[in-house]
Amino acid sequence: QILDVNEIEKVRVTGVDRLGMDMRVTSRVPRRKNKLITDEFRVGFRIPVISVEDAKSEILKVFQESWEKSNGVTWGDDEMPGADVPVLKTAEDSLM
Repeated sequence: QILDVNEIEKVRVTGVDRLGMDMRVTSRVPRRKNKLITDEFRVGFRIPVISVEDAKSEILKVFQESWEKSNGVTWGDDEMPGADVPVLKTAEDSLM
């Protein structure tokens, strides 16, 4: 839920580099049951990675924090999980 997208149908990681990952997210339009829209996002890592293992670790951290946010987990210091993950919407479905 770091992306603030509701009713997600499918998420696909389309690319990974040392600074972050690109994701394609397909979701349902709330008021139209059979209408799907696809948006693309760039999710940045907190630190640049230098190996495949570092990239895997950063990806798992992002997904773990997303899960924690969607399940109401807090970290005790009033900071929401994933609050400092840089996210940029790079493309959106304009055929609505």
